[in-house]
Amino acid sequence: MKVIFKDLKKGEIKLIPENLDDIWHLYNIIEDGDLIRAVTFRTGEQKDDKIRSKKAEKKRMKLGVRVEKIGFHEFSNRLRIHGTIEEGPQDLGSYHTLNVDSEKMDKLSIVKNEWKPHQLDRINEAVKQRLQPILIFVSMDEDKATVAILRQSGIQFITDIDSRRSGKMYESTEKEHEYYGEIISVIKTCKKKESPLVVVGSGFAREHFVKYGKTRMPELFENCISHGTGQPGINGIHETLKTGIVEQITKENRVSLETQFIEKLFEEIKKDGLAAYGLDEVTDALSKGAVERLLISDVLTRSENGEKLLQLARAAKSKFTIINTMHEAGKKFEGIGGVAALLRFKL
Repeated sequence: MKVIFKDLKKGEIKLIPENLDDIWHLYNIIEDGDLIRAVTFRTGEQKDDKIRSKKAEKKRMKLGVRVEKIGFHEFSNRLRIHGTIEEGPQDLGSYHTLNVDSEKMDKLSIVKNEWKPHQLDRINEAVKQRLQPILIFVSMDEDKATVAILRQSGIQFITDIDSRRSGKMYESTEKEHEYYGEIISVIKTCKKKESPLVVVGSGFAREHFVKYGKTRMPELFENCISHGTGQPGINGIHETLKTGIVEQITKENRVSLETQFIEKLFEEIKKDGLAAYGLDEVTDALSKGAVERLLISDVLTRSENGEKLLQLARAAKSKFTIINTMHEAGKKFEGIGGVAALLRFKL
């Protein structure tokens, strides 16, 4: 994300989202009641009924939309911001939807009555992440390979590739190499030079694939990480995130960090250790200064209770992490209410 203007006295920040992760950050920053200024397309004003009967032409114009609803469409890589037109050349008071698309990024301006500290922190995080490489995962066994991208917003599935083998053994080495070649073709479409490649899975297929890749396309497999897992597919990627191997590669990835915090939380809960969960328990722990780290879902931060918890955390000098509920660990966390704490001492 690139910030091009900031005036917190007037509550305005202008920025340019640069990828899918930035769209996800905007989803967690923009709230109902915010004013969003952006260039968009809208049907031009019609002068009379004769013209109106023809197919309406959409014109490019700058509008200010007061937000009433916002949605993050993960599969279409799009953010939809819906509300009433408050600024613009026409149709003031009418409804309009601004589309922020990861394929076509334009600058937009966010105006708030008050910027919350965690929202400003998220913008700073998004700016810092411009320099972080995106991880490409191949999770495979002898039967199938899954290619995915690890983003800050979660795991983005790219495709599954079937080995089309028959019986217990491949029909030929040629068939095996055809399978590997298909995987490499997909990797080439989404891997940048600086993007680390992580190959995970069970059995010998992973090792054979890495050896084949380093021989045939050494530049693509330079600094490739190979890691054994108990299962292939997306589940193998989730298993890898729990090990902390991602931090060894990128130093910091939001999904991996959140996953490890949640795994630690459930370990503490299981042994009746340094953990609290649920609104009442966590509020009590914060008021007593017992919270080392507050874990709170992105959904809850949008509520009045969520804002109160964050205020308590700041007052108690507790660290906090906002958990994305779109990845596997986040959904697991949401199942216990979307709020928990890792404690400094047992209550």
